[in-house]
Amino acid sequence: MCRELEPTTGYVAKNAHCVMARFHQHFVDQINMDLTPLEYMQSEFPDIITPEPFRAALGRFGVSGRLQMTPMKTLSDGQKSRVVFAWMAFQQPHFMILDEPTNHLDIESIDALAEAITDFPGAVVVVSHDLRLIAQIAEEIWICDKGEVKRFNGDIADYKEHVQLEIKRMEADYLKKAKK
Repeated sequence: MCRELEPTTGYVAKNAHCVMARFHQHFVDQINMDLTPLEYMQSEFPDIITPEPFRAALGRFGVSGRLQMTPMKTLSDGQKSRVVFAWMAFQQPHFMILDEPTNHLDIESIDALAEAITDFPGAVVVVSHDLRLIAQIAEEIWICDKGEVKRFNGDIADYKEHVQLEIKRMEADYLKKAKK
């Protein structure tokens, strides 16, 4: 989807007008940690001359006041995540990819993220191990296992039950083999 890899068969087509924003679980590797959040936003959107739109965008995500002028390397990982979310929102995307977006968030922030995802009018793909987030947002669950991707019919509670049954089945198989 991000065009980092090309398909070995078939093709991937993206509408030329589609704006995509991505939250990468390793976002820290992509941001200049010497910049302040305000400087980062200005560097990403050089056509906007005044800082006010960036201040407002960062403030909506809880990065306000002196935090906007503090070097990123001194911010907590949760605060850095909020800067990235502000950057994403500022792009006004049609499509978002969120790769482990809750890694550095507290419960209140996870709930706010879930609400924002639910209210988002575009398309969202979320890759997460956070069952709390998945339970709040998932319309479909897709399982990646043994080189295959399949749609799971059920909600996250059904999936948890499925995994528990699989573990019990694997344990029983292991015990049978151990007895032989």
